[in-house]
Amino acid sequence: MLFLCFSFFSGFDAFSINNPSADLLEVNDTIFVNTIKVSGDKKTRSRIIRNELLFKRGDRIAKSDFYDLIGKSRQNLLNTSLFNFVYINYSFPNNKEVDFEIKVDERWYTWVLPLFEHADRNFSAFLDNGDWSRMNYGIYLKQENFRGMNELLKLKLRVGYLNEVEVIFSSAKRNNKLGWGTSFNYAAQNQVSYGILDNKAIYFKTSNSFIEQQVASDLYLHYRHGFFNRHRLTLSYNSYNIKDTLALLNPNYLANGSNFLNYLSLAYKYNLDLRDSKTYPLKGNMFEGCLARNGLGIINNDINNFSLKLLFQQYGKIRKRLYYGASFGGIANSNNNNPFVISNGLGYKEFLNGFEYNVIESDNYGYVKNKFLFELIPTKTAYINFINLNQFSKLHYAVYVKPFFDAGYVHKQHPNISNSLSNSLLYSYGLGVDLVTYYDKVLSVNYAINSIGIKGFYIHLNLAM
Repeated sequence: MLFLCFSFFSGFDAFSINNPSADLLEVNDTIFVNTIKVSGDKKTRSRIIRNELLFKRGDRIAKSDFYDLIGKSRQNLLNTSLFNFVYINYSFPNNKEVDFEIKVDERWYTWVLPLFEHADRNFSAFLDNGDWSRMNYGIYLKQENFRGMNELLKLKLRVGYLNEVEVIFSSAKRNNKLGWGTSFNYAAQNQVSYGILDNKAIYFKTSNSFIEQQVASDLYLHYRHGFFNRHRLTLSYNSYNIKDTLALLNPNYLANGSNFLNYLSLAYKYNLDLRDSKTYPLKGNMFEGCLARNGLGIINNDINNFSLKLLFQQYGKIRKRLYYGASFGGIANSNNNNPFVISNGLGYKEFLNGFEYNVIESDNYGYVKNKFLFELIPTKTAYINFINLNQFSKLHYAVYVKPFFDAGYVHKQHPNISNSLSNSLLYSYGLGVDLVTYYDKVLSVNYAINSIGIKGFYIHLNLAM
């Protein structure tokens, strides 16, 4: 009898050989999948795990594809964000068959946490302005892997800078393909950003009433084609109600000096993700495109805009412990005079490193980000002996040093004369350190110098690129 067992351990140790005397070379060119056993799934239903495998019982696997199928199956399981560690073990009872054992270490899925957070665009911007009035407090309830079906149920209650109620539900995918989700959000605040001046957001604050109230609701369908192609169709309703003072400060805040705006939007998003990790990829590529229509002409004719947003990322290994990453992205709008609340200034959700303090007035923009990664501390596993919960007592961590270079161009048809960064080439470069650890957390500390000569340290949690 041939017996060979390998372990894929959370992506860190490529192989762990229990019986090095046996060899994959001894089996036939095509191997029959005899059994697949799953263990460690105390909460998760086994079919959710089996759906992520690129092989099933009764398949015949070409020997040349054997390691690749195991590696990609492990990546799929880790990218569900359901597990801290994944092991895929196998043995050959004879030279024609293979038996698999999938062992998972589940995460903690139920979170009831107090909220204490800043409301700025990023942590560095908060440190720069030091305005503690823009803090949020509240409670955050999140049930991941709801019913063991990889469903999500989330509730947020915030007070402070932003008074908000948010409810989100995302269903399981029927046959690992078709699913749906919905969200509802009500937000009210007495301090809002109503414009951009000197390449920075400017704010207005009242002391005794809400200056803006917003209701947003989404209903979406998502469809998974194969293992790596995802489609999502979203119908959204948005409603804004503002005080007259805000409409006077910026007549284009809701368009035409109005203090009320509501509209529907429809968006289609396609995602092809072949990266080895969603959290901190080192190899592979990802493409995402989103075509959206704001204003369907049903409840409001003032909003009329098509937008196209594209993102492509490429990662690879140069040599031992040295990797590269590149990201290309941008957005284009059909309307150059959208209301301020739906404009796409660079510096909100997307920004260039080194420009964290800035918001750049824009109708359209494009950018490229490049980095090299040196694996200063290869991924290691640590055990915290005084914690009895397996979901927290075992963790992984790694440290990377990265030089980076970013560049972009922002177009605005009629920018404010003070916003000098619009319609100009922007770039930055610098050096950073990333700490990668469990529960999808990445802490980044960067030192950057930008094209207008501003230099400094910037801190980020879960920086995308």
